[in-house]
Amino acid sequence: MHKTIIAACLSTLLASPVLANTENESQQSSGKFSAGIGSYALVVEVDGYSEDQFAGFSVFGDYAFNDHFSLRGQYYSMEHDDFSELEASGLEANAYFGTGLASSGFKAFIGGGFYSEEMEADGFDESFSGAQISGGIGYNWQKVSLDFTLAIRTAGDYADMFDEDDDDVVAASGSLNIAYRF
Repeated sequence: MHKTIIAACLSTLLASPVLANTENESQQSSGKFSAGIGSYALVVEVDGYSEDQFAGFSVFGDYAFNDHFSLRGQYYSMEHDDFSELEASGLEANAYFGTGLASSGFKAFIGGGFYSEEMEADGFDESFSGAQISGGIGYNWQKVSLDFTLAIRTAGDYADMFDEDDDDVVAASGSLNIAYRF
């Protein structure tokens, strides 16, 4: 009789939401850090000029504090689609708010941050920096993460280069990323 009562109490305790939450938290903590690589693209469009498109690669690190908040730092290097001698490289940092950032499964996020970039070619060297609004979607497996991000950048520095008003310039970037979670 005592064995039956103890077994019933243990099975009730093991199925309780308290222990289920502990197991979920354990799954979350194992994937808070991630490091990865990705493809990176930038488009700068100025009214009256052709669109400038860049493509290349990126490396990044991410720390998800919980399912709803993470920080990401990313380095990228690209070249112009039409003029390969024109290269761009830079750094960006973003804070993301969303859902599913630390646990396995679907994730969606939005946030903001800043970028700092340099474009170089023979006799040309320009620096650009500013704020950006960024967001994305993806999926976390136990050890691997895949996501796609888009960012809209402030374009004041790009506008200065073309001697245009800020309203006439749009700059946006996108990245498809794969990462190892640990």
